Amino acid sequence: MNVRKIGMLAMVITVITSCKKDQVIDDGGVVVPGNYENGYFVTNEGNFGTGNGSISFVTNEGTVENAVFESVNSFVFGDVVQSMNIIGTNAYVLVNGSAKIEVATIADMKSVATIDVVSPRFIAKVSDTKAYVTDWGINGVQVIDLAANTVTSTISCGTGPEGIAVSNGFAYVCNVGVWGLDSTVTIINTTTDAVVTTLTVGDKPNSAVVDINGAVWVLTGGYTEYDAAWNIVSETAGNLVKIVGNTIEATYAFSVGNHPEDLVINDAGTTLYYSDGSWSKAVYSFQISDTDLSSTPVINKSFYGLGSANGYIYGTDAVDYTQQGWSFRCSTDGSVIDSVQVGVIPGGYCFN
Repeated sequence: MNVRKIGMLAMVITVITSCKKDQVIDDGGVVVPGNYENGYFVTNEGNFGTGNGSISFVTNEGTVENAVFESVNSFVFGDVVQSMNIIGTNAYVLVNGSAKIEVATIADMKSVATIDVVSPRFIAKVSDTKAYVTDWGINGVQVIDLAANTVTSTISCGTGPEGIAVSNGFAYVCNVGVWGLDSTVTIINTTTDAVVTTLTVGDKPNSAVVDINGAVWVLTGGYTEYDAAWNIVSETAGNLVKIVGNTIEATYAFSVGNHPEDLVINDAGTTLYYSDGSWSKAVYSFQISDTDLSSTPVINKSFYGLGSANGYIYGTDAVDYTQQGWSFRCSTDGSVIDSVQVGVIPGGYCFN
């Protein structure tokens, strides 16, 4: 389950088909016959402890196919589908609660392999033969052989490695701290798998992206300390941090009490989007040439998960965390273009 969501979910608990036959062109330039192009995937966490995590596919025309993995395989994903990434001709689906990564062909979602890990969060390709998976269970990164779909080694990071970005031969791992506190980004040489340095960026870094110039942008959420009665004892500000050449070039601080999350970037690599606020959030933008954070939201809506691709901004609504949720597609000026019903607790996106 997403650490950034658990407080909200705890409060809620307390208070209460169609897909197009086409081709898929993967990031290695290989063309294969495929069912899932001209659209996007939504990862649905499912209800914690019930094993009903899933993924949905939404076409550009707005038709939805839910449970696309289950429809062609003899088993379900399991508990808490955390994230998904397409590498080569395969989809890698990280199932946090069931301690595994399911590998399926992107062409038809047929199962290829199951990789046993501990508590996977996000995966990033670091070379043609290797990927890194952030894993809370080992406070580190699992190194994946993409040909064999096996774990070959591990790399120790900080506490609760979460978001990961890769640029210029290095991987940048956000150490969010899980239930406690971490304020660092671990930088790994992707050729040697060795940690080269650790940067202090601000409390609870949660997500990272790479811009058109290769600079890495990290979003930190800030930390709130509570007493036994859940009164706030202290809070720290979240930051937007720019890293160039493995050093911090700029830091932009948010208002104390806000907890920014879900940093994404447009296809051109020039505009950042993120959610900011306290319990209720809105979506803001930041041009990589900007020198100040915006106080005017692009979309005045609180999304559970955020995405950006194909000139659009995407956001999920988990509704009451028990029924099927929704995915919204918005223009960059904030206008809602369409919305579709997907699976239970939609938390993230994966784009072809």
